[in-house]
Amino acid sequence: MKKKVLALLLAATMTFSLAACGGNDGGSSKDGSTETSKTESVSEEKTDAESEAPKEEKSGDVTVVTFWSMQAEDTDPTKGGPRIQKIMDDFNATHDDIQVEVSFGKSYDNIVTAIASSDTPDLFHMWWQYASPLSARGALYDLTDFINNDAEFDKADFLDKAWKLCTVDDRIYSIPFSASTSFAYYNIHVLEEAGYKEFPTTVEDMIQCAKDCYDLESTSMGMNPQVPWMDNVMWPAMLEASWEDADGNPVFDSEAMRAAYALQRELIEYQGGWQAVTDWKQDYGSSIDSVTNPILTGECGFLLLPDSSMPGMYNAAVEAGYEYGKDWKIAKVPGNSMFTAGVYEMNAKTKNAEAAWEVLSWLNSKESMAYIAEGSNNAGSLMPRASALDALTAMDVCEGMKEAAQLIKTAELQSFPMSAYVNEYLDAINNNMGAYMEGNMEMDDAVKAVQEEVDAAAQ
Repeated sequence: MKKKVLALLLAATMTFSLAACGGNDGGSSKDGSTETSKTESVSEEKTDAESEAPKEEKSGDVTVVTFWSMQAEDTDPTKGGPRIQKIMDDFNATHDDIQVEVSFGKSYDNIVTAIASSDTPDLFHMWWQYASPLSARGALYDLTDFINNDAEFDKADFLDKAWKLCTVDDRIYSIPFSASTSFAYYNIHVLEEAGYKEFPTTVEDMIQCAKDCYDLESTSMGMNPQVPWMDNVMWPAMLEASWEDADGNPVFDSEAMRAAYALQRELIEYQGGWQAVTDWKQDYGSSIDSVTNPILTGECGFLLLPDSSMPGMYNAAVEAGYEYGKDWKIAKVPGNSMFTAGVYEMNAKTKNAEAAWEVLSWLNSKESMAYIAEGSNNAGSLMPRASALDALTAMDVCEGMKEAAQLIKTAELQSFPMSAYVNEYLDAINNNMGAYMEGNMEMDDAVKAVQEEVDAAAQ
């Protein structure tokens, strides 16, 4: 019964009102380029799995597969949770021998604590950077053979870079279910007034463009590099900097890495200093989804924002009478584009590996991803499958999201490297380079501190 066409699912798709753009929760944690750091404490306390009723492996000839999602339950059928439930309902309706039980609203701690000692859940939602430490503890099922030997799954349909976030020591432990990158969102009129007919294609020209936009009497900011956050992946990616050497050893100090932070600091100082950009962020940083969005109003020239900002900004633009392509637009960031993804993984303790793979491959099939690509409020959501991105461009969503789908397919994508100390590395960068950006540390001292801390973590 493997991979029956999702007729029920696709029929349901036709019932949705394909409105323009709304919110986007797309299924990922939306950590953007700032990967979330959490303490991986596998406690000895009673797990969620142990507090629930014991799982019955089979009822008659039916195998039960449990799946835990971080998505929330919702009454809106276009949200991420209900879309997953619909896919699983269709699976259950077309499979007599396997049934899926889905639990929503699970947290990282819920999941990691449960899989440390139990075979429940069989499948779960996770962030990509935990594959290395979890696989090292023997908590993850090695999916390599399933993925490579299932021709119908079509591994080649996924963006190549997505598999980099799923692989540890040449073995695949995760399947990507969402994709995310950042774009330059800009006000066409402000850039034209500053002398730019197109968005700059080099980082140096982009910095100059931001200064020129700032110098206009009509703006209060050219581009604030701290909105929406201090991005420790996007900026180095744009300068094509690397966080490790050819042998996988952590190496932070390089000319390109220093430039990624020096250029931001230069722009911050040009626009009034750290306090000025911080105050501006407090005034405007939370208004991306509103009619007071500083890009739409021309308060700034542009901002570098994740794809998840698109739906809310589009709705605000429609409400305020701003037209995409006439008043505002997106562009690829200069250099490489940051890339991150949400993933699904399988419990190493599962007693139902074959059945769990059947569910996992269905959940991440071409048809399922095309359905999820519609996004919350049918706004569109970026996916790691090329076929789903192509499907997105044919949907009735805003042009900006269609452009984003094509840009992520053609961009040179770069991710933070997979390692057992990824969180420690990112914490060291955030703390020390953050102090440099604020003017509280010299570049040499900040870079040295990062290297010393990550070297200690890598031991």
